[in-house]
Parts: sequence; C-alpha cells; structure tokens
Amino acid sequence: MGLGDAFESYEKALVNNSSRIASIESSLRTLTWFLPGRFQDAEVASEGLYSVLNLISLYHDSVLHRAASSLPAPLRPPSSSHSRYTRHFVTHSQPYNVLAHTLSVVQSLELLVEMAVTKSKRGGRENAEKTVVAIEAIKAVLRLGLMRATKGRTGVQPPVAEREMDPALLAMNQERLAKLRRSAVAHGTDMTTAPPPRSAADVLLKQTHDEPGTEVGMAQVETEREDEPEFWTGPRTGYVRPTLASLRKEGDASLGDATSSWSSAGKVKDVGKEYLLSRVLTVEDVRRPEDLVSKARGIKKLAEIIYILRPLIYVVAMRKYGRRHTLPYLLSLALEYLAYSLRSSSTSRLASDKASGPMLPVKTATELEKQETSKRARQFWWYLVRGPVWEGWSKPRLEGIARRFEDKPLIGFVSTLLHDYVPLIDEYYYYTA
Repeated sequence: MGLGDAFESYEKALVNNSSRIASIESSLRTLTWFLPGRFQDAEVASEGLYSVLNLISLYHDSVLHRAASSLPAPLRPPSSSHSRYTRHFVTHSQPYNVLAHTLSVVQSLELLVEMAVTKSKRGGRENAEKTVVAIEAIKAVLRLGLMRATKGRTGVQPPVAEREMDPALLAMNQERLAKLRRSAVAHGTDMTTAPPPRSAADVLLKQTHDEPGTEVGMAQVETEREDEPEFWTGPRTGYVRPTLASLRKEGDASLGDATSSWSSAGKVKDVGKEYLLSRVLTVEDVRRPEDLVSKARGIKKLAEIIYILRPLIYVVAMRKYGRRHTLPYLLSLALEYLAYSLRSSSTSRLASDKASGPMLPVKTATELEKQETSKRARQFWWYLVRGPVWEGWSKPRLEGIARRFEDKPLIGFVSTLLHDYVPLIDEYYYYTA
C-alpha cells in the first residue's frame, strides 16, 4: 500500500468515526490542562501534546470540510461567514493557502518552541527572547503576506476554517447519502434524477380500479411510504431537496399532518417550517465569499498594519527594557488601542456615509468584520496578565485567592492549578501573548 492509499484509507476512517475521534481529541486537550506541575518538565510534555493535537486537528478539519462539501445541498451543514471566507481563499488562492496554513502551524508551535529553547542547555532566557522576536517577525511577515494575497483585506483569526459541524451529524448524513445511493442503484435510476410524483391517493385509486381489498391497498400504501425517497430533484434547476415525508419521519409526525410533530415537551413542532426557516437567506448568505471582508483603504489599512506590527514592536521593546518594565507595556497598549480605534472609526464612517437615494447600497461592516472587531476588543483583557499590571496587581490577588482556598475541598483543586500556572506566566511570553 502506497502513502497515498494510506492517507485515503485514514481519511475514510476519520469521516466514518469522526465523533469518536473528536471525543478523543477533546479528552486529550482537557488532560493537557492538568499536567503542568505533576512532574519535572511536565509543562513541556503538556504543551508538546497540545501542539501535536492542534496540528492533527488542523489536518482533520480540512478532511471533514472536504467531506461536508461533497454532500448534497440538503445534507450539507450550513457554513459560517468565517468558514465561507477562509475556504474560498484557501481553495482559490495558492499564496493564501500556503501562508494561512504556515501561520496556523507557527501559532500552534510557538509556545512549545519557546519552552524548548528555554530548557535547552545552550538556551536560557537570552536565547528564548531572541527566539520570540524571530517568531513574531515571521508572523508579521505572514500576516502582511495574507493581506497582500487577499488584495488588501483585513485579516481574520484563525486564517483557516474551523471545525463547525457536529461530527455525529456528518456521520448521519453520510449514512443517509449512502442509503440514497443504494436506493437509486436498486431502482436502476440516477441518484440525481427526480422520481415520478406519487402519493397515497394515487395508490388507493389504482387499487380501487383494480378491485383488490382495502387491506391490500392500505398495505401497499405503507410499503410505498417506506420506500418513499428522502429527496427530490428539481427538473428545471437540478437542486436536490428533502421531501416533506422525510421531514415528517425525522420529527415523528402524525399521519394527519406531514409537517408537524409532538416534541418531548408536549408542544407542536413544525418540522417543515423549521427547515424552511433554516434555509432563509440573509444578506451575508448572498454575498460573494470574497466580499465578506471589505478591502482596507486609508485609515483602515493603517490600522491593520499597526495591529500586525504591534506584537513585534512589543517583544523588541521588552528585550531592550525588560518584561516587567512599564514602557513596553504602555507602548503595546497604546498601539493596540490606536489600531482598534482607527478600525472602529473607519467602520462607523462607512456606515454614516449613506448613498443619496433609497435604492442605492450603503457600505456597512459585514458580520464577519464585526465578529473580528469583537475578538480584537476582547484581547484587551490580556493586559491584566502582562507587564507591571500582572506583577503588581493581578498576580498578588491570584496568589492570595489560591492560598485562601488551598485547604478547601473541590475549590482547593483550582488553587493547585493557580499555583502551577502562575510561574509559567512569569517565565514564558506566549502564555499571555
């Protein structure tokens, strides 16, 4: 068996057992949180396992995204704006694909590399600081390259699509697709060909004209219902859609209403209506994937460049003045706030500059841009565990809380974790980067 066949077999097994593999990944990630402090250099082992899991998950995500994209439209899980945008550029732009995956790999390994250099015999704090500066320089170059690959669009985090679909749902839809294909082969028809329209009334009328007994007619009705296809294909558009009967089966609907069922709470649930509402198009759905993030010009472009260069400027200043010095801390905070305020002001200006006339489009920030802005706003909380604020305010309070509750049952376990992680935050930059 060649390498290509081995990968193909592994990917097939991954799709068929995606729920189990996702559970294993989640369990191992949880384990990494409790390893530091358990034995000598446990933090290196913990971070090594965590980094390997991130790299494997990055590969698994791409496999599952391909599997989900190959499903028919009604079985395909809905994609978020972030997934549509990143998948578009990964698929249609080779530079973006290379740069985005390289940046993801660097971000997965950065803390492990810093630990390895610090723990090495020829390493130490001095070489670790040089390594951090080199990593931040590489990341800045990659992010500027992504900005160029997207023709001046602002960056999104993460730069590649995340795993959004439920693995159990993907496995179930794969089974339904296989069942549909087997049914098509058994009937000697193409899977995408629409079946002839038939109903229970047609069967009953046919049986009435042929004069069999009522029991025979009803039995055939049940047989027809069991063999009913789950999908139909539009003769004009070729779109594949689920039948109302299949929606009724999913919701355990009664025979009297093909679209409603009783939920466990005793309330009527309109399955057909829920399906239709899930297919309602929003403004984001009709945008082209590349239009989900607008091109940055003027102030917005300046804000993005400042945001990209800010971490590099911060680590260079820390190397010169020290990690606990006030100047690098204030410089980083000022640059991050400047980038955020310029980005927000440019978005507000676009929203206020309405076109003259009710039918002309108005330029506003997309949902993906708003989500990215919210992520960047939440990053300001990291300044509570950096520099002089961490040393003079946050750290003493956390240590006091840990000492107060260390003898308490259950809560003492949290105190142990705080005792284990406080020295790591002191020693390694990427724990709070």
